Amino acid sequence: MDELLNWLNRVELPETYPYMLAILGLTLIWKFHDMQVKAGRIQAKDFWERSGVRFFLRATPGDTQACLACKETTNSVFLPGLVTSKKFAPQDKPCTNPGGCRCVMVGLYGGWAQALSALALAKKSGGKARLSDAELKALIEKSVDARAGASADRISLRMLNALRAEGGQVETAIEHYRYILSHAEEDRDLALMVPTYLRLSELLEKAGKASESLALVEQCLQDYGEKKKGPDAPTEAQRAALNTRKNLLAAKVKG
Repeated sequence: MDELLNWLNRVELPETYPYMLAILGLTLIWKFHDMQVKAGRIQAKDFWERSGVRFFLRATPGDTQACLACKETTNSVFLPGLVTSKKFAPQDKPCTNPGGCRCVMVGLYGGWAQALSALALAKKSGGKARLSDAELKALIEKSVDARAGASADRISLRMLNALRAEGGQVETAIEHYRYILSHAEEDRDLALMVPTYLRLSELLEKAGKASESLALVEQCLQDYGEKKKGPDAPTEAQRAALNTRKNLLAAKVKG
């Protein structure tokens, strides 16, 4: 033991050693925080604030299948504190779409003028507001001029563009959805993965690609199964929609 102590006393640590320990400690803290978020142990409000989401935009596919209740609430802006409250309901009337509600809550940082106006309007109106179709169009299109100000929202903007394109530019919508599945990396973007799988699967089925549609659904169920927790976990409604689509598509492919 004495020899060991003598050896330790003779060891000279580099001057950068304390800094290395500090970096290691911060890395471990960040990793632990990430594990807590994915396990659902950290409040959703805290998660979205740390992810840089300042408001949500509720959007529905711009096709003829949108029900009246969804049409009345599409383009709605909500602050994270409102969305994450236990009593939050995005619409007063229930969705009547036979296949389940297809609306998506898209998180945005919104670093350009039109997005900042939407954020200010929601703050002024008690946490929620609704944009006109023209205002939403301007918000999306003007993001192109924002450059760096919109870089954090590139996946969210893809989702908004895809939902709008479903009304008449299906191939464009499919391209946007494929991009999201291939490029979503940030935690805040992963919350869009399940809605993207569902939307893309539906469009591929309509395009006569039932086998590819089924493969997408099966991949989604594999990656986001029953044990998945955290902000990117499927809702009960989404899990039900995935399983329903899987069974219908399997029957269609087999037949």
